[in-house]
Amino acid sequence: MSALKKRAQALENEFVYQQEFMFKATARRNAMLGLWAANTMHRPDGEQYARELAMADVSTPDGAFNRIRSDLIAAGVICPDDELRDRMVAMLKDVARELRGC
Repeated sequence: MSALKKRAQALENEFVYQQEFMFKATARRNAMLGLWAANTMHRPDGEQYARELAMADVSTPDGAFNRIRSDLIAAGVICPDDELRDRMVAMLKDVARELRGC
C-alpha cells in the first residue's frame, strides 16, 4: 500500500471515529438533558423521557432542542432559547470530556 493510500485510509478511519464519537456524545447529552428537563418539569417518567430524547436528533436535526422547548412551554417552565442552547453546549462539552477520559 502506498503512502498516499495509507494516509487516505487513516483520514477515513479518523472521520468514522469522529462521527461515531459525536453520535454517542450527542445521544448521551440528550439523555442528560432529558433528565434535567424532566426534573425541571416535575415529570415522574424522567428515565423514559431521557431515553426518548437520547434518540431525538437521529430522526430530525435539532429534534432534542425542539422537543424540550415545546415540552417546557407546555409545562409552563420559562427557559429562553439561548439558555437552553447554552445548557446543551455545556452538557455536550462535559460528555465529550467524560468519554475521552479527561
